[in-house]
Parts: sequence; structure tokens; C-alpha cells
Amino acid sequence: MLKKSPLSLVKSSVSTSLNVLGRIQKTVSVAGLSALRVAQGEKMDAQLLKESFEQMGVTYIKLGQFIASTPSIFPREYVLAFQDCLDQTTPVPFDEILAVLREELANDERGLGDIFSYIDPKPIASASIAQVHKAVLSDGRKVALKVQKPKVAAIIHTDLTVLHSSFWVVEKIIPSMRAANLAPILDEMRARMLMETDFLAESRHIERFRDYLKKIGNTKVTAPTVHKNLTTKRVLTMDLLVGKSLVDETLGLTNNAEHAKQAMSDVLDTWFLSLMIMGEFHADLHAGNLMMLEDGRIAFLDFGLVGQIEPKSLQACFMLVQNLQVSDYLGIAQAMVDIGMTSTKVNVNRLGEDLHRMLGKVGKDNQPESLNVMMLELAEIGKRHGIHFPRDFALLLKQLLYFDRFMVTLAPDMELFEGERLKIVGDG
Repeated sequence: MLKKSPLSLVKSSVSTSLNVLGRIQKTVSVAGLSALRVAQGEKMDAQLLKESFEQMGVTYIKLGQFIASTPSIFPREYVLAFQDCLDQTTPVPFDEILAVLREELANDERGLGDIFSYIDPKPIASASIAQVHKAVLSDGRKVALKVQKPKVAAIIHTDLTVLHSSFWVVEKIIPSMRAANLAPILDEMRARMLMETDFLAESRHIERFRDYLKKIGNTKVTAPTVHKNLTTKRVLTMDLLVGKSLVDETLGLTNNAEHAKQAMSDVLDTWFLSLMIMGEFHADLHAGNLMMLEDGRIAFLDFGLVGQIEPKSLQACFMLVQNLQVSDYLGIAQAMVDIGMTSTKVNVNRLGEDLHRMLGKVGKDNQPESLNVMMLELAEIGKRHGIHFPRDFALLLKQLLYFDRFMVTLAPDMELFEGERLKIVGDG
């Protein structure tokens, strides 16, 4: 990268300071408008908070998603409200993306024109932290560029600082939030968001997954190849993979039972074994992140959300899902206790009775809403008995439940725990 002159450093510092002040002003402005709505008679409820978060942008959208994925901590109404807090934002102008690419990849010896023969101005996707563009390298290879939006890191740092100092206000305005103990949550969120803004970390997750596939000789599943020489904290360059979502009707899996079952089995076997071997798991394998390539391989995409879980909790999670499948409420209760996240002695029989009474009302269909309700019910019942799920446990459970429902669409005759997966669960 180009060495910056003292003058450019001063300009950069001034610009950053102005951006910070502007960010604080916007936060105060949105918060003030929300306070005004409350003063005019509106209730400060979960929906109003969600609307305010969406207006304030990246940090607050991520906080909303954090709330939605942590039902064991936050009040039910807030978890439900933030379930549809989607991380889809308006793309920034292409000129701003080019500026980031120049800062990160260009130097005295090479400009962007020496690296790329073409960059598509229209993004494939745009989220709060980054947007993705198709591009062609100078040697003709097609790549996907994940480019961090300008000033994102400064915005997050400023927002988190403001949040830390204002949580006591939130707890006064919304008494139900006091039990959430927000300060340590913010610390965890800070660590996760810093990781999300470090594309070098995401590239390492991808590379570890690809190494794992190579180690076990898995040729049925793949992940994008990372171009290390064109990857920085703010730019992730990967081979462009072309294919269709597993649930894309034009793919025809839903009309070919044998092919669909094989595809689903390849996904599950790969994911389960990666969890056991690597100690971490892809925590966002929805339909959009599973792609059938033209050569028949299945690609795992977007490793921005990766979870980790202690081995002692892993088996309990497997047992929990198994017992959920057969509505064994006493087994569910015992699995929840085995997680070990309780300081009091739990009456397993009474917990099982509560689970039977409450979970029996939850529908078992292929709708994400049902998964969310089930997660909420488990968390609510657990809290009443002094049991709390760690966040990564909740991520793992949600992914397993998603797989379970995913199979209803693609392979209804298939079991989540069968074959090698059953052996993994039994040996875990």
C-alpha cells in the first residue's frame, strides 16, 4: 500500500473526527425522535426500538440480530420483534467501493487496472457491513469481491462507545431489560463485530474448512478459494462460484427424491464431521448459503457467522434435538440440565412437565417462525428453571433445528441422526 504523507494523515484524522461527531449527532437525533414519540403517547415497546435501531444503521442492526439470536437473555417480545431485522441495506455508490479497493489493494507498482480487467458496478448483495461485486482478474479468472463499506469500523467503534455509556438509560426506560445484564453482552458483541469487520478472520475460517475437506477426502462439498494476495481486513477476494440454491425449483431436487436425499446427506455429513474435527461450525447455513454447482458439488458460502461450543455441551445439544424430534419431554429436560448452565438443582420431572405443556402447542412445520417459537419456548421454560443457554449453543441448536425442517422440503423420509451422523452423536 502507498505510504501516507503527514498531511494526508492529518486530513484522515480530521475526517475521522468529523465522522465520529456526525455519527454521534445522528444517534442522538434518532434517539431524540424516538423519545418525542414516547412523549406524544406512544409506548416504548419492542417495535419502536426496532424501528429506531434500523434507522441508526450497522451497529444497531447487528445488536438487533444479536437480541433475536439470544432468547435465553432478552425478553420474549424483543426477541420476536427483532426476528425480521434483516441485514439488507441500500448499496453505497460504486465510487466509494472503488476507493476502498484502491486503499486496500493498490500501491506504487500496481493500480486497480493492473489487478482487475472488470468490476461489475452493480453489487450481487449489500448488507450493513459489506457488499459483494463480481469481478474479473487480469488473467481472466472470475472472482467475488466482498468489500467493507467506508467508515464502517469507525461507526461501529463510536456506536459501541455511545451504547456502553447509555445502557443505564435503556435499563431505566425499559425495566424488563435490566435482567439482561447488558454490559457483558456488549463486550461479547464488540468482540463478534470486530471479528465480522475483519475479513482476514473470515478468510481463515474458509481456508480451515477447505483444509478439512481435503483432509477427509471430501470431493462432494466445496467452499470458495480465497485469493490471499488480494485479501485484507476490508476486502475478501474469492473465486466466483456459480450455481443454484438447493431449494431453487429449477434445480429439480424437490422432484427427485433420491438426488435430494443424497444432496442433503452430503451437507449434513460434512457439517457434522466438521463440527467434531474442527471444533467450530458454520452457523448460518440457510438456503441462500448452500449452492449446487454445475458440476454437482455443493458449495458452503458466507463464513461470516461461525460458532464454537464446548465438547461437554455438544452431546447435550445432539440429545436435545433427538428428543425434540420424538417429543420425549423428559429427555429434553435432562438434555437441558446436562448443559450445565445452572447454579441451582433442577427438578427434571417438573421441567419435563412444563416442556410437555408448552412445547405441545408449537407446530412442527417447515416455517422459520415455528423454529423461532420453539427456541423461545425452550429459552423461556429454561429461564424459569434457572437454565441459560450460551449464545453459541443457541446458534448450534437453531442450525440443527433448521436442518431438521430443511429436510421436510428436500428429503422428508430422511432422519437428522442416521448413518454416520448417528455414530458421531453416539460417540460424541
